[in-house]
Amino acid sequence: MNETKIFLNTWGAYNDGSIGYGWMTPDEARDFIDNDPERDGGEWFIADIDNYLGVKFSHLEYCNVEDVIDTIATLEAMPEWERDEVIAVMEYLSTDDVNEAIYKKDRYCFYSDRESYLDSCDELLEFNGRDWVERYFDYDAYHRDCMYDAYEAENGVIILC
Repeated sequence: MNETKIFLNTWGAYNDGSIGYGWMTPDEARDFIDNDPERDGGEWFIADIDNYLGVKFSHLEYCNVEDVIDTIATLEAMPEWERDEVIAVMEYLSTDDVNEAIYKKDRYCFYSDRESYLDSCDELLEFNGRDWVERYFDYDAYHRDCMYDAYEAENGVIILC
């Protein structure tokens, strides 16, 4: 599994012209800060993230570094489908706050693609052996109604549960 890498710096070092302390894993960054929390003034910030997770982190220079490291650890502990759900919730909520999406993701049902969602809607139908009824059933209209309360995100379909 790939690991997210972060590029740490302090405002004191940045103001003195330093480009930072290099790329490190979140655990390495936590240890680096713990070893000398007051290094170059101690006002830590994340200059950049090598982010394979697909989750957008915004305004890193103003975030609490420990909170960002904890968020990365949370995301890396999730299975891929759950990270996809977080990304879809972020899109649905129009937020850059990944922690908000992590907190609220259980309020939604996520389907990785539109077809899997419509298939699950179809499973709710019961014709009880009356095949002749199914012939007259308008699946297109039914699917339109199913999508009424759904949001098609870039990576799947999300509905409020």
